[in-house]
Order: sequence, then C-alpha cells, then structure tokens
Amino acid sequence: SSGINAEYGGVSGSMEELVTLFISIIVHEVCLAFTLGLKLFTEGHTTRQFVISLSFFVISCPVGVIAGALVIKYLAATTLTKTVFILKALATGTFVQVTFFEILAPEFAERHANQLHKMAAVILGFLIISLTMYLLHDIPTVGRDSSRNCTANLGVQ
Repeated sequence: SSGINAEYGGVSGSMEELVTLFISIIVHEVCLAFTLGLKLFTEGHTTRQFVISLSFFVISCPVGVIAGALVIKYLAATTLTKTVFILKALATGTFVQVTFFEILAPEFAERHANQLHKMAAVILGFLIISLTMYLLHDIPTVGRDSSRNCTANLGVQ
C-alpha cells in the first residue's frame, strides 16, 4: 500500500514544495516502517520473511517517487491532469482501505473494556486533523493552489 501512496510522491512543483514533500514522506515512512516492523515481529514471522517484507517496503517509496517524477516530466498537460487524478484516487483508496480494514477493524474486532476509549481516540484524531486542515486552509500546499501546482511550475498550461 505504501508503494501506491509513494507514486504520488514525485508529483510536485517548486523547491519549497519538494522540501516539504520530502520531509512529509520521510516522517510518514518512518512511522510506517516502525508499524510494519512491529507487526512483523509480533506476528512471529521468520527472519527471512521479515527481511523480504522490509526490503520491499524500503524499495517501494523511492520507486514511487521516481515514477511520479517521470509522470510529470513526460506527460502532456491533459494526460498529466488525468494521471494525477488517478494516482490521487489510488492513494486515497489505499489509505481508506488500510485505515479501516487493516488498522481499525482488528482493533474493534474483540470486545474489551477499552472499546469506548478506542472510539474516543479515533474521533479525537479525526477532529484534530479536521481542525488542522480548517486552520491551515489558506496556506498553499502541493497541488492546492493552481498557480503553484505541478503543471504551472513546469510551464505546462
């Protein structure tokens, strides 16, 4: 799933946006690597399975970023817009699938006394992200401001 999300990583514009995107990707990948390593360890996978899984994970992010950069470089404006739309849809779908079916579902599958606490944490997390997005809505980000998006910065009209 991180490979799908990483494909959009190479779709960017200015140097400031690239640095922001790079830092975001690094933070995201560190969190994912920790989670994946912990899950592989707790599920009792062999060392070979552990190394193969993490190797695929480590390779998928740079490959996705390079694929995104190649998309930007070699596609015409119309095709680029459609491709970016498709990549965003794939990344969003992957995120939703992983969040609800691989992370949240197992957490709520078993009946425990702390189910209410877990639900409160999910709601609180949603509210924090929503509030952050609302408060930062005027700050230009990758792909949000049409004058600063990837096609405008590449001179594609």
